[in-house]
Amino acid sequence: MLWLKITRFEYACVSMPTPNTQETKQSLRKSLQETRRSTKLGSFDVEQLTKRAIFELSKTTGDVAIYMSLPEEPPTLDLIAEVRKLGRNVWLPRVNNTDLLWVKNPEDFNIGAYGIKEPQGEAKLAKELTQLGAIILPGLAVDVNATRLGKGKGFYDRVLEQLNTNVKRIVLLFDAEFILEIPKEPHDQPIHTIATPYRSIHFTKPD
Repeated sequence: MLWLKITRFEYACVSMPTPNTQETKQSLRKSLQETRRSTKLGSFDVEQLTKRAIFELSKTTGDVAIYMSLPEEPPTLDLIAEVRKLGRNVWLPRVNNTDLLWVKNPEDFNIGAYGIKEPQGEAKLAKELTQLGAIILPGLAVDVNATRLGKGKGFYDRVLEQLNTNVKRIVLLFDAEFILEIPKEPHDQPIHTIATPYRSIHFTKPD
């Protein structure tokens, strides 16, 4: 297993915002999404990604929040099932206006506004998930300064703002999506760990 510890202090000069930050991020999103549409994970890769995510989760305790993956994203269906087998509660999201609401161990689903499978039943805001130990996040890329690039709606940045800082933030990616620089904006929330089928990358704060 490749294990990298990256200190944000060492790369602090990389992610200074510029006037064309939004334009640059949109261009980067378009390029990454085009690459994703042509990327197919084999069953072995899916299995490896699930095992790596489980390994990272094994370092935490408590409930786990996990995104519901679209076909082009690193898949989470097997991961959700494996976490449930371990006896840990799993919270899955659904869109409610500009927020994500979370449902514990759901059994019933509908297709939501963005074509994502969404859980039905009693739901809570992220700030109400007091037993949460980790969250598995979607992303198009993460850079060396622990900045995550999402799809631009800001749902997960708003979720992270609500969570205790002790909740472990793990992003699932394809290997090539760990990149040098993502233009950073004030609302962007840093992450703790990247998990891909073939490596884990950990970010640490300077001592």
